[in-house]
Amino acid sequence: MSILPSAKEARWFRWMGIYSLLLWLLLCLNRFVLLGRPFEVTLLLRFALFALTISAVLHTFGWLGARLVWMMATVGIAAGFLVMFTYSSREMSGWQDLTGFFAFSVLSLGGFVFGLIVEGIVRLAKWWSNS
Repeated sequence: MSILPSAKEARWFRWMGIYSLLLWLLLCLNRFVLLGRPFEVTLLLRFALFALTISAVLHTFGWLGARLVWMMATVGIAAGFLVMFTYSSREMSGWQDLTGFFAFSVLSLGGFVFGLIVEGIVRLAKWWSNS
């Protein structure tokens, strides 16, 4: 994890901007390219707000020093996008967008929760060994 910034380092905020832009582009790619839905500005802005919110939460945890939360959530988000893109490429009578986004949400949230658990266990083990 040497590529990740240290706690309370300003690079987390630059990473947050890049991360949210990447999430936004992937969400737009899924909706407007893979699913072939018509272009909507309001949906673009909602995706931007959604991506910025996810990125802000994850990078705040990283900035506070919970780098395992950031890493596990990122793995969950990547797996979520992979599953969402897979569902988007299937013909599911109009349900592919809903099931894809649901799978993305479940895997992203699962990665975040798993990261919280792992981070808690690591911190508890460090605390236990010091006392």
